[in-house]
Amino acid sequence: MSALALIRLGSRGLGAWSQAGLLQKAQPSLSALVQAKGLKVTPVQKGRVYGPEADNEKEVGTKHWVNERVIAVALLPIIPVALAFPNAVLDNVLVASVMLHTHWRLSGVVGDYIHGPIMPKICKPAVLVVSICALGGLLYFNYTDIGFANAVRMIYTEL
Repeated sequence: MSALALIRLGSRGLGAWSQAGLLQKAQPSLSALVQAKGLKVTPVQKGRVYGPEADNEKEVGTKHWVNERVIAVALLPIIPVALAFPNAVLDNVLVASVMLHTHWRLSGVVGDYIHGPIMPKICKPAVLVVSICALGGLLYFNYTDIGFANAVRMIYTEL
């Protein structure tokens, strides 16, 4: 539709273009240098405005990231080995590594998405309490019942 309007304007000559408001005279080149009234220029900041400032904070963050990746990669063989050869040691290793991985991810979600003056103070300890209770419950299940790996095997064989 707009192509047809442009063809019509083109067939009428440059006068039609200027009447339609499509052809405007060029402004003087100095107008580009005039600053807008509402624009304020802020001074240059020295150093970083965000992120860790001290070198030891950078190292702590890097080590934590590496530890998260090590646990994530370690889960790849731990899960099938614990399910293939269920015993108390492998069940406890599996439960502890899964809960540590889950706790770190939940803490990351809370840190990234929960903001404000009050909610982070409530949610961060809540994540810790939930993680500790879940780990305790799974370890209790491992010691007093059939174990985590056998429970997973039963779910897949009897359903």
